[in-house]
Amino acid sequence: MQLVDAHCHLDFDVFDEDRNEVLQRARAVGIVHIVIPGTTRARWHHITTLCEQHDGLSACYGLHPYFVTQHDTPHLDALRKHAGGHDCVAIGECGLDFRPSQAPRDVQQQYFEAQLDIARELDKPVVIHAVKATGQVIQTLQRFAGLRGMIHSYSGSYEQAMELIDMGFLLSFGAAAINPRATRLRDTIRRLPLSALLLETDAPDQPGPLHRGQRNQPAWLLDTLSGLAALRGEHSADIAARTTANAVQLFDLTLPASGSD
Repeated sequence: MQLVDAHCHLDFDVFDEDRNEVLQRARAVGIVHIVIPGTTRARWHHITTLCEQHDGLSACYGLHPYFVTQHDTPHLDALRKHAGGHDCVAIGECGLDFRPSQAPRDVQQQYFEAQLDIARELDKPVVIHAVKATGQVIQTLQRFAGLRGMIHSYSGSYEQAMELIDMGFLLSFGAAAINPRATRLRDTIRRLPLSALLLETDAPDQPGPLHRGQRNQPAWLLDTLSGLAALRGEHSADIAARTTANAVQLFDLTLPASGSD
């Protein structure tokens, strides 16, 4: 099987001591490509360097809503220039996070819409973070017709999922989907078309119930794959093949020939 980890923060400092070993473990279990989302302007150059040093990595550049206090308006122009001048497969991670502890919603909204404009200008898909804000994300995207992308670590309802799919967006799932207590999410996943699904780890975060309290890593994507296969009553190989094809199409990836190193 060839698998794509559609969302992994491999640039984070927590991987600095053993990043090569993390990549080796991922490749050993069939992870042939990893998409690295951006978070702040300060981290873009780390992502660029990683993607230049290693095969099978693709960059996104964006301004994450969680880090709004680290963003400044000139960073939007910098994003346009950096994404336009370097190889990247998407704009993001951008979006909205409406948990009480997060930045004011109007400020988040401004950065979100500005990045959607940049994605449309550069003809790139968007990688969207939506926490307790799926409805507002949908309302915003309705004003940006023609955009494509993925909702990372999707947590909304089935009805909202189908709205997003009808708009041309894919939904990405990580280890939260195999948590037996996530009953509503699991019911949603059972009903969604495989043509709209992606797999991710969100490493180093969201390690899932099998590795609770540990640093997540791309190799553990297989846990999510196995869990989704059991949940949906489908073969792992079929889910792997289709989610990989979905990622290739969305991000315009080039994968190694099957069986190559």
